[in-house]
Order: sequence, then structure tokens, then C-alpha cells
Amino acid sequence: MNKKIKKIFIWLASIIGIGILVYIGYVIYFIVTFACGCGFDDGPFKAKNISPIKITKESERFILSNGGELILTNRNNNLSPILTFIENGKIKWTLDTDISKTKGYESCKLWKLSELKIDEDWSDINLTFWCNGQKVG
Repeated sequence: MNKKIKKIFIWLASIIGIGILVYIGYVIYFIVTFACGCGFDDGPFKAKNISPIKITKESERFILSNGGELILTNRNNNLSPILTFIENGKIKWTLDTDISKTKGYESCKLWKLSELKIDEDWSDINLTFWCNGQKVG
């Protein structure tokens, strides 16, 4: 075989090999991402009403209309986030967002809520949540 054909063959084999590796990586990423079992297409999940917790300095506070305040507390990686609603200085409810007790989602762990955005009239609430160490939404 002449050297030019050999070079072309090596380059072609390299490009095909890289393409196969990228494809395998994409398939693995897709399986891991969508096999986590929690995302916007899953649920509904119901938070559990719990006794109020101590609100820390790290908690995020969102001032709402009519004397309302929503407090988001992301705890350590072993505990799910807590949401607390205060109205006119009184705690109305505290919710634990643990979804691991929901049938079919026992292996899911909601461990962080972030980028919470609330309209002043509560007509729109947007957030990003993290499940099993991955950003979802």
C-alpha cells in the first residue's frame, strides 16, 4: 500500500473511532441523566408538612406581597431542602421536600433547590432543582 493511502486510512479510522467514542459517551450520559427517576416529567411529588426548623443565615429569603415571606433552606447533602412560609411574622407552614418516600422514586434524592424566582402576586414560581447530584430544569 502506498504511504498516501495508508495516511488517509489512518485519518479515516481515527475520525470513525472518535465518532464511536462520542456516541458511546452520549448514550451513557443519556441513560444516566434520564434514569435518575426524577425530573419535570415525573411526579407529582408532595412535600411533607413538618414542625418549623431553625432558619439559618444561609437560608434564602423571598419577600412577598401582603407581609409574606418564603424561606428556602438547602441543608447538607443527606437532607432534602425545606421551604417555610411566614405571613405577618407568623410561620404558616414548613415543608420538607423529601421525595424518597414516594412509591417508585425511592432511589431519588432531591438535595437542592436554587434559582427560585417568584412573581410579586405568586402567579408564577420558577425554580431549579437538583436530583441525585444532577441539575434538573
